Amino acid sequence: MRIRIYEDKKYVVEPTEKPICGKDEVLMKVKACGVCGSDVGRVFAGAAYYYPIVLGHEFSGEIAESDDSDLIGKRACVFPLLPCKKCEFCAEQAYANCVSYDYYGSRRDGAMQDWLCVKRENLVFLPDNVSFEAGAMVEPAAVCLHAVKKAQIQKGESIVIFGAGTIGMLCGMWAKHFGAAHVYFVDIDEKKLDMAKALGFEVYDNQSVEIAVEASGAAVCLNNAINFVKARGRIVIVGNSGADVTIAKATYAQILRKQLTFSGSWNSDFSDRVNEWKESVEAISKGYIDPEALITHRIPLSDGSRAFDIIKNREFFNKIMVVEK
Repeated sequence: MRIRIYEDKKYVVEPTEKPICGKDEVLMKVKACGVCGSDVGRVFAGAAYYYPIVLGHEFSGEIAESDDSDLIGKRACVFPLLPCKKCEFCAEQAYANCVSYDYYGSRRDGAMQDWLCVKRENLVFLPDNVSFEAGAMVEPAAVCLHAVKKAQIQKGESIVIFGAGTIGMLCGMWAKHFGAAHVYFVDIDEKKLDMAKALGFEVYDNQSVEIAVEASGAAVCLNNAINFVKARGRIVIVGNSGADVTIAKATYAQILRKQLTFSGSWNSDFSDRVNEWKESVEAISKGYIDPEALITHRIPLSDGSRAFDIIKNREFFNKIMVVEK
């Protein structure tokens, strides 16, 4: 089975055949695949690179076929970016900045299906105490680790995060792990704020903060981030925006007067020197990060249309997980 997006707002669950993999690939039996916020635009705003397409770049599974018999039966998640290995950034293993990359679930078919051929070198193996669902959330966990590192949190500092979705919440978990004294959230959805409070976070109410993480993509939130942080504060931008972002003149002046530091954050590091995927797996295994706490829906692949119906019908959700049943 697979969930295939045929055109804007048209998604179908249909049968599919087991693929034949290349020599540098293994065949993965997909066990869990998360719906990312970036997938919403591909389904409902015509933002896919092409149609039809199978989405899914947050996933884990079990290796079913490989030229290396030792890999068969291994449990793994998969770094979804496929670098060109030719550009100047690839030469530095800065694969997130590759100028001509491919990507599972975005620029090629992804994991919202039973089977997927994946590059062997992109595998990240899971310890036995990390579930397939947690394994599917290593991708957003690594993205958030990358972002929070840029904040350079010092023990005892406070941070405000705009957007209490999966990315915001995972950033909050990492911020606590790195020693933040207070992690505050801003969101227009009271149910998301209730979820944040249940996980031990606080709601922002004019508290003094050194750091802001913009995880919503909304222009008003970026403006507020600039206004909320202290002088010499740091702002990390990790949220994708669906529209032009403008900064008010008076707010722009605050960037100068406060001498703020901005960092853009994109994807995660996956190299011989820094591997934020392995760091994330270890943190999940040791209980520092609990991504499964963010899963609000588990949808069998056979009922996969429901995963997107939830979004279309504006039902409350945080992380929707498509799972094998």
